[in-house]
Amino acid sequence: MNCLDSMAPNEEELLRHALDDEPLKISAEEHLAHCSLCRQRLATYKQINTFFVSNLYRSQCPDPTQLNHYCANMLSIEDTLLITDHLKICPLCATEVLDIRRFLADFEPFPAPPTHASPVASFKQIMASLVPWQPQMVVRQTSAGGQNALWPRQYHAGSLNISLHLSRSSNGDMILLGLFSSTNPDESIDDLEGIVIELYRVSSSTTGVNGQHMQKDPQQQEMPFMCTSIDDLGNVVFKSVPPGDYRLTVHLLESDLVIKDLTIGRG
Repeated sequence: MNCLDSMAPNEEELLRHALDDEPLKISAEEHLAHCSLCRQRLATYKQINTFFVSNLYRSQCPDPTQLNHYCANMLSIEDTLLITDHLKICPLCATEVLDIRRFLADFEPFPAPPTHASPVASFKQIMASLVPWQPQMVVRQTSAGGQNALWPRQYHAGSLNISLHLSRSSNGDMILLGLFSSTNPDESIDDLEGIVIELYRVSSSTTGVNGQHMQKDPQQQEMPFMCTSIDDLGNVVFKSVPPGDYRLTVHLLESDLVIKDLTIGRG
């Protein structure tokens, strides 16, 4: 039933407003505000539009599986031609096909397995330098290779100074003591608190069956012999260290600081 008011919008205006959301004239909006008949007409057009959109929207479009098979050249010639013709008139399906082809271009069906490097190999290592004590003294040589066994030892790495000392407990066990300091006035030793220090036993071979020596597997992850951390004063303590050759590793934030050739309790 049409509204007889001269200010009422006609059918074409209501349809454009309902289907394309085209704004009405100011006079037509004012009329809708107090005319229930015109509001009902507009509501009816919107309901009809919603019904058709929900039931017919892309009803003629291929489903996602067909589009994927089309991009992968897995359809028959007849189906391929049908979708090709459809893509010429459907921008939505054409956009989906472009997205699928971009994905397939970067898709690797059999990716190479990731290379898992060992934690030690993937981390930057810094070797600490032994600082000779001054003044120079006549030192006793060790029985294993004639290496300098003088303790305490002073090491330098960047702005870090590391002093290592040997002591004995009341029962005669060896104690390895370390003290960390910095030559950089802008660095606080508090920043080193909690950093993990590991002590590794150094041995080029292991004893196998019948006393034969077997080389270690280089892929086998090495486990620390002892582990501790730096306290709030920059101190490190390893208690009850057996005699042997050792390597010390300091796990800094961006690198591993390594001190080699530590001989304890020999010579």
